[in-house]
Amino acid sequence: MYAVIDGSPAVLAVVDPRTAKTLWTSPLTGGGTGALVVLDSGDVYIGGAGNVYHLRWGSQAPEDLGKPVANQTVTYSLTIGDDGLIYGVTYPGAALFSIDPSNDAVHNFGSLVDDAKHAYAVTALGGNLYVGTGSSPHFLRVDPTTGAVSDIAMPDGSDGDNALASVFDVNAVGDIVYARIGHDIKYSPLYPYHPDTDSWDDPINDVAGLGLPPAGPNGEVYVMTENTLTAYDPETSKLSPTPLTYPGRVYNYRGTGWVDLGDSDWPGQTLVGFFWRGEVWRYNPTTAKTQTDQSDVPTSPVDIISVSPARDGGVWVGGHLVGFAHVAEDGDTTYHRWSQAESFYDDGRNLWIGAYPDSRGYRFDPSLPFNDPDYLPGPPGSAINPVKLWDFALDETYTGPPQDRVFAMTRAGRWVLAATGPKLTAFGGALVVYDTKTGKYRIIGDLAHERALTSLAVRAGMVYAGSWINGGTGSSNPPQFEGTVLAYDLEHGRVRWQVSPEAGATSYVATQFDARGRLWTLAGTALLQLNPATGAIKRRVQLPGTMSTTSATSPSTVGTVAQVPGKDALYVGVADRLCLVWGATGKVDDLGEFGYSQFAVLPDGRLVLVSGVTLYKWQPPTA
Repeated sequence: MYAVIDGSPAVLAVVDPRTAKTLWTSPLTGGGTGALVVLDSGDVYIGGAGNVYHLRWGSQAPEDLGKPVANQTVTYSLTIGDDGLIYGVTYPGAALFSIDPSNDAVHNFGSLVDDAKHAYAVTALGGNLYVGTGSSPHFLRVDPTTGAVSDIAMPDGSDGDNALASVFDVNAVGDIVYARIGHDIKYSPLYPYHPDTDSWDDPINDVAGLGLPPAGPNGEVYVMTENTLTAYDPETSKLSPTPLTYPGRVYNYRGTGWVDLGDSDWPGQTLVGFFWRGEVWRYNPTTAKTQTDQSDVPTSPVDIISVSPARDGGVWVGGHLVGFAHVAEDGDTTYHRWSQAESFYDDGRNLWIGAYPDSRGYRFDPSLPFNDPDYLPGPPGSAINPVKLWDFALDETYTGPPQDRVFAMTRAGRWVLAATGPKLTAFGGALVVYDTKTGKYRIIGDLAHERALTSLAVRAGMVYAGSWINGGTGSSNPPQFEGTVLAYDLEHGRVRWQVSPEAGATSYVATQFDARGRLWTLAGTALLQLNPATGAIKRRVQLPGTMSTTSATSPSTVGTVAQVPGKDALYVGVADRLCLVWGATGKVDDLGEFGYSQFAVLPDGRLVLVSGVTLYKWQPPTA
């Protein structure tokens, strides 16, 4: 079995399905992963962070073929065409390419559609290719000989005309193409499509993704639905659950296929695959026997996407898709395998966490054992920790644009506040106000019309927020042309003022009070001191460099403003430079080039710097 461990670098692992033991591993130097196919020859092609790798049969050293299509950051899916070529699809260009395995020559078909950036999946059947995109959703038929592209009408009830839906997976099994269409990448309806009649069958609901295995011995197709491996009969549409279950929020399988284990306890063909935490599972349709074993595949470091001071002097960090960790000042690390943690606020007793996807909010008590059955169960009998407080995907009262990100968190007395950002191609954010006394929350949408709040600062019952015009991942052509800064009165529930103080500025990030109570926000490379009563500019400090926030998806990587402990000054990181700005005079000390994505400030004035998978500690010379 082949497995790819996501990280930097990604790691290819070869695992024995009989023992769940790793036979050998090899790094994939470009990092990331999206797809893997095995040819009849035994050769393997792997799609990574835009790059494709070729592992020849008998070798343990994958060859990096580079990017088949320039400027693409993800190869989402690969398939083997009926002509023997390898076909793949990409982000952000929604492009299609082919690779000839005889010589690794590449042909670029170009972008398949104009209104979508994600080409999520590709499969082959009957001499044609079928491609799914999102969002906007398209189910496409492509003639690989001519390059002709035709748009197939979406099935009834799929919400396929909604620009925020996606075709997440397409897989050919037998003479049917199965397309998973919906709004939730974790689980969405799976629709069987018949190319010979251009017709759709009724869907299988709540199917988790990442591909389908070949048909079973009786033509059945095995899917994961409602945490259970389930056999689907394409002749009758009957669903037959198997004994194999996998609890938790994430239950998609990967790397599935049929093998003869050479074991009388597992006669004939056995279906094997991986679950997301590295478990190897088996199901034998003859005996209905199942088994799940933890493999010993290695871990790999992942890029750090968030960093925030901890009250004990360390920092909290979030990793891409894999959870969060506490890093003490001496480097000692406590890691929790979990969701993607995008923002933190440590109030000295609890850690408040904003999680992707679905803009969820949690309360975590660091003094108690970690226990979240959705991701990683803790000691028997221990309380749920972290506790989920809100989830936009489950909130039936919220009617605004779908939310995915949590850009900022803070606290104002009894209230915990979160600024959320939109999903995929949507525009507009929300403010979540959670009452720590009652345990209830409210969502305030459309505070900054068709903009998302990027940052939060609180003072005397007022919430000050910057906003930007950017939408979610894959969005383009924002409907607004200027960002705003606003003041929201928590007690009275209304916006006191909202302004665009810097003409033409598309974003205001890192909104912050300094030690003397001055209100600051960052507009491009201009640091603005604002009047808290009106939002008018009191002082403008121009910082060195230039930058663009076009297509940025995380405000924290655009710019950071943080107080310097014990001084009337601010650290400002923007446009790949770090500056020290003195509050009383506005004097700027340029501390030089700054090749770090984010930073946090420790109580003694040292900075914790983020670079890829690594944290650094640094004492600035003038602090």
